[in-house]
Amino acid sequence: MSPFPLHPISQNPLQNLPEAVQRLGLDALLEVLNYLPDTVAFVKDAQGRYLYANRTLLERLGRSSVAGLQASEVFPPTLGAAYTRQDAAVLAGKNLTEHLELHLYSGGAAGWCLTTKRRLGQGAAPAGLLGLSRDLHLPRQQNSASNTTGLAAATARIETEYAAPPSVPELARSARLSVTTFERQIRRVYGLTPTQLLTRTRIEAATRLLAQTELSVAQIAVDCGYFDHSAFARAFKGAVGLTPSGYRAFAGGEALRR
Repeated sequence: MSPFPLHPISQNPLQNLPEAVQRLGLDALLEVLNYLPDTVAFVKDAQGRYLYANRTLLERLGRSSVAGLQASEVFPPTLGAAYTRQDAAVLAGKNLTEHLELHLYSGGAAGWCLTTKRRLGQGAAPAGLLGLSRDLHLPRQQNSASNTTGLAAATARIETEYAAPPSVPELARSARLSVTTFERQIRRVYGLTPTQLLTRTRIEAATRLLAQTELSVAQIAVDCGYFDHSAFARAFKGAVGLTPSGYRAFAGGEALRR
């Protein structure tokens, strides 16, 4: 059963695409993307307003349509503002490729994904942007069929030593693999680079501490292996879309509503 509220879905999610976007030949691609259960797909216009959202995104938002709305009108305000800023950077020409981020939804649902966004159209006036966010289904140590002894030892170090993280070459030695082979195996099993896996582990630990304890943000930064507070704030905001303090307020508000 889906953890997200289900609402009726438009029979023709492509009907809101303007002719200029349709001419780019996206129709068939977007029709296929409408049936992917683990990928959020969307098209937005040059002002960052939704033209198309696939079934997965609509179900997770609990909406039948988001046409004409910006992210700030769809997601909780602080999160929506962060996504809108990300859209603006892409529309200005800055590609976003496999960006690791934690998606948060009203009601407490959350999940890690890799997000890629591209500007549509050429020249100074883009037609809009296309975005995909692919869910990460990360295996756990005890149930990973791909869990060789060496790789398990290395990933266990990431899970337990993130406060003083070993380098990628050190992790590769723990796995008794070359750095290149280690990186390839981690990508195959987790869908992430070793650095992304370490970042996910550290930020995940930080979200738990922010939501479940009263430790200061500075102390949480140190506990998660960030001895430069500003580096922690940048890494956290890059992954979550909120500052650590903003996430603590958001998590507290969501807890009150559940």
